[in-house]
Amino acid sequence: MHENLFRGEYPVLDEQLAFFKENGYVRFDNVLNYEEVTVLRDAMDNLRNERKGLMRDLAAEAAEANPEKRERILQMLNLWENSPAVHAYVFGGRTARMAKRLTGSPTIRLYHDQALIKEPGPSAASPWHQDQPYWPSKEPGMISCWMALDNVTIERGCMQFIPGSHKWGEFPPIEFSGDGPALQDYLTDEQRKQWNPVPVELEAGSCTFHHGLTFHYTNPNTTDQVRRALVIIFIPEGITYAAGEKMENPFSATITSKKGAPLRGTRFPRLA
Repeated sequence: MHENLFRGEYPVLDEQLAFFKENGYVRFDNVLNYEEVTVLRDAMDNLRNERKGLMRDLAAEAAEANPEKRERILQMLNLWENSPAVHAYVFGGRTARMAKRLTGSPTIRLYHDQALIKEPGPSAASPWHQDQPYWPSKEPGMISCWMALDNVTIERGCMQFIPGSHKWGEFPPIEFSGDGPALQDYLTDEQRKQWNPVPVELEAGSCTFHHGLTFHYTNPNTTDQVRRALVIIFIPEGITYAAGEKMENPFSATITSKKGAPLRGTRFPRLA
């Protein structure tokens, strides 16, 4: 049914690669066509309605405190295992080959995919954070593709980045519930001077890639329309397993590596 979708190439230009290396993120427009976006939207909505797979509210504590505000960030993990459409998207390899080019890695593996859904508002904000502290990798270098399945503006919860922040090192993980220190609390005076958020508004089918150390954030969705995004996280070569040095994650039980060995697992297939 989906064999002719998600297989084409999307070129990564030299100037886009240079921008990514300098800033820690980069945008690409019209990576998916209208049919591909529609297929993925339908798949995401069906999985949500059927309650298939691992689902959790990243803002659960905020939702309980303010139920009338519906402050929710719904996360659905590994949709590829339950949806032929998402499987075709992930294993079609278009974005994996883009990740391969951006990282310079000879191979790319899947860590996981995830749907991130913000209901009409206000939903919760996703706090400023890095991804690397939540991943079981010892080295930085893993990379995420954030694909918009709806047109996203600042008001609808588009991605925002701090250019160059991937060069600042790894910081502690941030509580999505809003408890505990904010990421800004850990910055030096010099880093605070460089705090210039850049929002990246996208049309459906366009995406950003960002480095695991890049600071990023999304506003609450204050519009009357849902905001759906589909993220794939990629593992390039040279990434090893940090084991007990990192927090537990939903895929800890599937990891087959020993500490210090290349990060491998029963659900981390090679994509490119």
